[in-house]
Amino acid sequence: MQGETLPPVQFPLASYLGTVDLEHFLPVIVAVLFGLWAVYTLVAAYHWLRYGHSSAVAIPALAAHVFVSASIAAYALSGFH
Repeated sequence: MQGETLPPVQFPLASYLGTVDLEHFLPVIVAVLFGLWAVYTLVAAYHWLRYGHSSAVAIPALAAHVFVSASIAAYALSGFH
């Protein structure tokens, strides 16, 4: 009884994650994130233009949102090989 050692603790999903190739799921994750961003942008733009009472800031702010978001997404995607 003294010489026995306990087996090492393993992550419960280690056997599954070892067989999954991340290259197959990464494009799906990026596509889902792009879809969420597009829906958010469209809903925000609609509500701001519809209920913003013709604010002179709406169009430049929406353009800035799209430019900054697209720049961040392009920077994030530039790391993929």
